[in-house]
Amino acid sequence: MRKLNNIFLLSIMVFSMITATFLIGAVTKIDLKTAVPKSSAGVDLKIIVTDQQVPAVQLVVADFLADPLGSGVNSVTVASSGSDATVQLTTLSAALASSSTEYDVVGMDVVWTGFFADNGWIIPLDSYVSASEMANFVGGMVDACTYNGHYYAYPYFMNLGILFYRKDLMDLNGLTTANFTTWEGLKATANYILNNESGTLDNPNLVGWVGQLDNYEGGVCNFFEVAGSNGATDLIVGNTVNIAGNSKLADAMTFFQNLIPPQYTGVQGTPSSPNPYIIPRVGLVMDEGSSVTTWNQNNSIFMRQWTFGYGASIDNGIDFGVAPLPHFAGATNYKTSCVGGAILAIPSAINSAQRAGAVNLTKYLGKLNAQEVELVNTSNFPALKSVYASPPTGFEWISNWTTQLDQTLSRPVESQYPLISVAISNDFSNILSGGKTVTQGLSDMQTNIEDILAGSPTVPAIPGYDVALIVVAAMSALGLIIMIRKRHNKI
Repeated sequence: MRKLNNIFLLSIMVFSMITATFLIGAVTKIDLKTAVPKSSAGVDLKIIVTDQQVPAVQLVVADFLADPLGSGVNSVTVASSGSDATVQLTTLSAALASSSTEYDVVGMDVVWTGFFADNGWIIPLDSYVSASEMANFVGGMVDACTYNGHYYAYPYFMNLGILFYRKDLMDLNGLTTANFTTWEGLKATANYILNNESGTLDNPNLVGWVGQLDNYEGGVCNFFEVAGSNGATDLIVGNTVNIAGNSKLADAMTFFQNLIPPQYTGVQGTPSSPNPYIIPRVGLVMDEGSSVTTWNQNNSIFMRQWTFGYGASIDNGIDFGVAPLPHFAGATNYKTSCVGGAILAIPSAINSAQRAGAVNLTKYLGKLNAQEVELVNTSNFPALKSVYASPPTGFEWISNWTTQLDQTLSRPVESQYPLISVAISNDFSNILSGGKTVTQGLSDMQTNIEDILAGSPTVPAIPGYDVALIVVAAMSALGLIIMIRKRHNKI
């Protein structure tokens, strides 16, 4: 009954949020296909980004004003949307829903594109950027900027999933990265070490692989990586859901499910009694913190982690290497690395003169100089691919990810993404734990997502709504996010 009550409460908040935001969008929506302005002369710009991003943007303001892109722009003010994703989303939603013209450029999380675009809060950028320009950026980040076939945002910086491996264990066992470019190879490599085939295992706590499989947003990222690594990259496209009956996805889920013991029996064996598993049962409830803790204790052969794991590994004296996340043998058109990070968008409420300057500022933040400043001063990874080929002094190590860049993928760019994420997280967790078969879990996931996509109300334009409606929308959104974040951390 408690679960049903939670679902009922969630449904009420979701309906309230969607209804309010759609009504607001209907009242405030303007023509998004405005012609490209000819100049940005004489404007004062204001950009809002997170606390962490503010210093790096401030450091390049003078360079922007001196650059041809800054011609005619009088000043740039950098504002903060806070350090917490809940506060950031609520702040931006309230401002944009009210047609505020305070901000000319807004920094967004990569999973917000569909929600903001669907409400008419940000403009499509097709008139300002080309496919060839976007090709300079990491593919997964470009995908995160794209909604319904249109560019609604511009890449800024990213996070990405990568594979860490114990170099000392590889050397000890005569193994190389060539042994684990595929999931099948990774499993064989881990089993070889865990079953003490070379007689060198001396750590009773060693496991084969740790990642983020808990029932939260990190688990969703891992789900898309496992699916994408077998070429299942088209799971949700618009209103089309391709999950149930998807043989590539089913095969990937079955393989991954079989890496985990059905009980807490451990993952080590012996040459005469080999153990077929590599992920400990406790791995089902690991997140970023618990997985990196296991890794930092030298208790895992492999780790799927975000880029922060590099510095953490160095700080803890781990003898490690990094490599692209594996794909499945025989897979084609695979994408193995999920992206997070920030993108930049232009509010639909600002006028054409402000819009021109805002676009120019956005483009400048994607240029080499600004991307390097972001990396050096905040350790945020560039979205611009060329930085990886020739990194700033002291950051040469980021070139380790050059081959990973073309294997990146974004999470679905959908206006209902928060609810879709919950549905995926629940069923992925049930599949891995054995609570559902792969077939049943994917069937339920398909049904739940289709219900979410079909539940978006279409509300006609109704005049006369004011700030009170905005408050309802913002509070409903906040309530939904708080409920979800009780179990789901934001990536």
